[in-house]
Order: sequence, then C-alpha cells, then structure tokens
Amino acid sequence: MISSLSIFVSPAAASPGACTRPTILVHDLASSEKEWDGWVEELGRRGICAFAFTYGASVASVLLQRADLEVAGLTSIEDSAVELGAFVESVLGRTGAEDVQLLAHGAGGLVAQQWIARSSSTHVRSLVTVGPLWNGTDLAGLGTVAAFNRRIGIYDTLAAMEKPVLEPICAVCGQIIANSGYMAGVGRDGWMSPGVQYVNVISRYDGLMTSPLSAALPGSESLIIQDLDVNDRTNHAQLMRNPLVRQLALDAVTVE
Repeated sequence: MISSLSIFVSPAAASPGACTRPTILVHDLASSEKEWDGWVEELGRRGICAFAFTYGASVASVLLQRADLEVAGLTSIEDSAVELGAFVESVLGRTGAEDVQLLAHGAGGLVAQQWIARSSSTHVRSLVTVGPLWNGTDLAGLGTVAAFNRRIGIYDTLAAMEKPVLEPICAVCGQIIANSGYMAGVGRDGWMSPGVQYVNVISRYDGLMTSPLSAALPGSESLIIQDLDVNDRTNHAQLMRNPLVRQLALDAVTVE
C-alpha cells in the first residue's frame, strides 16, 4: 500500500532516553499524521514526546497518493489496531518507556480502544479522544437505516453484499455507522479497559457524532467545549483547527 511508514515526532522525542511519557497520536479516518501538524510541536514545548504516524492505507489510499493526497485510516478498525499495536511496541522499544498515553481523533479513538481492549495491553496510561465516535455516526441517516434493517432482519444479508465492494476502499466507513455490525458487536458499555483513564473532548455541534453529549464511555471524563465558550459552533471537520479544542486535549495529556 503506502511504501514507507512515515513517522512525525516532537522535539522532545529527539533524545529517546529522556522520553518517559511518550504520547501516540492516532488520526481520524480519511486522514493522515499531517492532521497533527502544530499539535506535535506544542507537545514538544510542553516537554512531552509525541509520535504521529499514518496507518490504514487502502486501495483508495494508493490511488489518491498518485495525486499527492495522503488519505489513510480506511482499513478495518481491527487491521488498523494491529498497525497501532506494532507502532506502540516500536516506540516503547525506542524510548525504553514502560507505558504510553494515546491521543486520538474521531475514528482513531475506536482504533485505539480496539487495540487496548483486544490486546490486554498493560502499557496504556490514558486515552484522550477528540470528537470520539463511541456511538458511531448517523450521518445522512445511515445509522437509522441500519437500525431499521436490523429490526426487519435484513441487515446481515445487505452487509454481506456490500462488503466485497466497500472493504477494499474503506472498510471502516461501514463499521462506524451507528447500529452497524461492528458497533453492535463490541458492546459500547464493555469497551472501557481497567487501569486506563479516558477523557473525551466533545463539541455539541460535532455533526458526525451520534448524540454528542451521551457519546462518552461510562466512567470517562467529558470536556464540552461549549461549557467554556457558549458561542462556539465547531463541527467535526473543524475540531483539529480549534485552539480551545487543542488546549483541552493537550492539557489532558500533560497532567501527571
């Protein structure tokens, strides 16, 4: 797929021996490590080693790369989680740290938690999410349609028909739909892993998240940007460029 793994690190990571608290940055779907531009540098100024990488390249990623567009995070959540796990192990090996913290955007939070929950890893201190999709998305009513199809018993048949077409291009696109087979299978209430601190940065006007104010995992901490700025109308596509969002998320990973 993508010929070489690109890794973007903060200045604080330049001396691996001094990196006791590495932070792994996990981008959203249809994105790349480049969405963390500015974030990595800010973490470095705070003395935190940050490591961003691009994962989840599909056939579509290769085609778009020919047009100088880096669009990844498109493979299944399970496959992307395997890539994340390998990357975390490489960072631990490079730095000698005992654990990491994860900062994820959108569907990247599902990838991060998939790896945490399924690997039984003891190397994760915290997971901070920006615009998490714990409830999936009902964009264009697709989640409602999925729920209806499930009620009348045709969901699995339709999903099986769509899979050969959708999966090579964007397997995750079907998984993040509310009431999809993936969202129903993982069990929202069973996602949290013992010993991991969860913090969610959420906008009431996200637009992609299903029920933003109830999107956080039970027992996690939610930071609502409108609680600090009632006039903020940031949607999901604007989150990464919002200074207040960045401040809340980076403060969450900076706290000891």
